[in-house]
Amino acid sequence: MLTSKTADEVAVDLWASDPAHFMREVLHTNTYAKQIEIAEAVRDHAQTAVVGCNSSGKDYMAGRIMLWWQNSRWDAKTVVIGPTLRQVRDILWNEARAALQASPVALGGQMTPVDSRYDHPELGPLHRAIGFATDNPYNLTGWHAPNLLVIITEAHNVDQRHVDAVKFLQPKRLLLTGNPFTDVGEFFEAFYTKSDLYHGIHISAYDTPNLQGRGEVVPGMVTEAVIEQRRADWGEESALYQASILGKFPDDMEDAVVSRRYVQAAFDRVLDKASQSGRRKLSCDVARYGDDSTVVYFHHGKVSRMVHKAYGHDTMRTAGKLVSLAAEYEANDIIIDDVGVGGGVTDRLGEIKREPGDKLRGVRVVAFNGGASPRDEDDFVNAITEAWLTAAREFRDGDLDVDDNRALMSQLTSRKKIISSSGKLQLEPKKDYKKRGGRSPDEADAFCMGRAPGPPTPRARVVDL
Repeated sequence: MLTSKTADEVAVDLWASDPAHFMREVLHTNTYAKQIEIAEAVRDHAQTAVVGCNSSGKDYMAGRIMLWWQNSRWDAKTVVIGPTLRQVRDILWNEARAALQASPVALGGQMTPVDSRYDHPELGPLHRAIGFATDNPYNLTGWHAPNLLVIITEAHNVDQRHVDAVKFLQPKRLLLTGNPFTDVGEFFEAFYTKSDLYHGIHISAYDTPNLQGRGEVVPGMVTEAVIEQRRADWGEESALYQASILGKFPDDMEDAVVSRRYVQAAFDRVLDKASQSGRRKLSCDVARYGDDSTVVYFHHGKVSRMVHKAYGHDTMRTAGKLVSLAAEYEANDIIIDDVGVGGGVTDRLGEIKREPGDKLRGVRVVAFNGGASPRDEDDFVNAITEAWLTAAREFRDGDLDVDDNRALMSQLTSRKKIISSSGKLQLEPKKDYKKRGGRSPDEADAFCMGRAPGPPTPRARVVDL
């Protein structure tokens, strides 16, 4: 057990539920709001990714989070990996070692004086934290545990195969920390194609204590003088300034369909009733098997809401759901991805006969084929490209009120637009998008079909209920 001062289970339970208390009262750690936010995110979320400016205290906090985890759970394990031995042993582990030595509470356990290892047999025979560098061979066999925390420091420099190796351990919590100096790999995708799987935290230099108007209160952290020098050297619009000072991936992806800031603005925007005019539309991307999902959006003027998402439903069940949603939202149009399994839903809806007076009578079912010709054949390769880029224009114009959906955000902001050999705009092929780490863009396909321009394209199949 722990020493007499911290031996009872009530204390351990308190620490587990309140990492801020542990940092403040047990470690006497000098932390600021963003650092506490990281610890609380690890408490609350299976996967957390932290991207920040240089010298913002990410490793300082990661080392202390390791101590919190190891002292607030029974039979816990922590695995820390980073791109070099210096990063793991000389930076992160030294932070943990310094915090443990300075703590006024006798936490117990054995912290090795040189190696990246912290054993705590009083809390369980296999209770241990250990660090590895990915530039040296290491063996993760035997590191499975019900209370396993994995920390990947300098995650922007860690190869995907090492990320996959630690994820294979099925950790209870995964924490990635790094700088925005990459546009590939797990760390980058945690803020793009996988942003719905990670709780993302951004740290700007302006979030840190030395920029709060009190002078240099934390030696070693970024200062106003450093920022002014970087501004003079690089300019505020430069990618280096965006990454090193603001902690941002430079202006998103240059060839992304739409910028994150425009999508976030639509999530935050609340439009009045006057913006809800015209035809009331449901748009549906249909799936049946695997990880793909059936998604339905409702659109009325400039307002869009996701109203249904399901996995594994057959076409009959999906058709029935669309009928009930059409009645609930008084829809004029039901737009369905007609390629593949979606064609069965369109066919089923076309078989339904309505009696005079039925409020669904006259609802138009539009079979959308993304590979068909667009309305604007001069600019777009096909209908799905036109739909996505029409939606992107509405986001940029500040016209939309959309409910907050992290999956929609990640898909719209990570899929690329390209110039085809004919000089027309084309949406990145789905197979190439998935190869880069993206998952099936079900939310975005459903959303964008409903934002497609004007009436159905001339080649669209239309059925009146």
